[in-house]
Amino acid sequence: PSPLVQSPLLNSLLQCAALGMKLYHRDANRGTLNFLESTVSYSLKLRSSGPSLDANGQADMAALERAILAEGQPLVINLAQSLLGDLPAYRLDSGSGSIAGVLFYLNQLCPDLLMQWIQPPLTTAPEHAKSAFLVTLHNRVAREEFNSSVRRFTAVCERSRKRKI
Repeated sequence: PSPLVQSPLLNSLLQCAALGMKLYHRDANRGTLNFLESTVSYSLKLRSSGPSLDANGQADMAALERAILAEGQPLVINLAQSLLGDLPAYRLDSGSGSIAGVLFYLNQLCPDLLMQWIQPPLTTAPEHAKSAFLVTLHNRVAREEFNSSVRRFTAVCERSRKRKI
């Protein structure tokens, strides 16, 4: 993936992903989330290599960190809006390429930024559900527990939306 990661197109691809998340098209949504989850998990893989990372790996890691820093906030806002029901949520927590997966890996990669980016769009969520979800993020729980928390949060938001209608 180095040619793509170190390409000047990476930021543009992340911007396209932010737009793709807004499409009411199951396959487009799946492809977008798969790309995002793979990109963020690759960043984690590079980071876990630590000092054994070669120069090319270090360049990849730096490029990914810059791109996520530059383009991550709109992606997280869209992920949050999907959880809230304001954007499509076709792949909530399925295998590879899901809303929960992208959030889980972002929480492993840059937990402080994720917390900073996700809190503003969650202001419309029911307070108890939002608090529980933020605690889950803060505690950096295992993937299965995280997926369960995402499902619970989304279910509460959906019930809340139906009561308002």
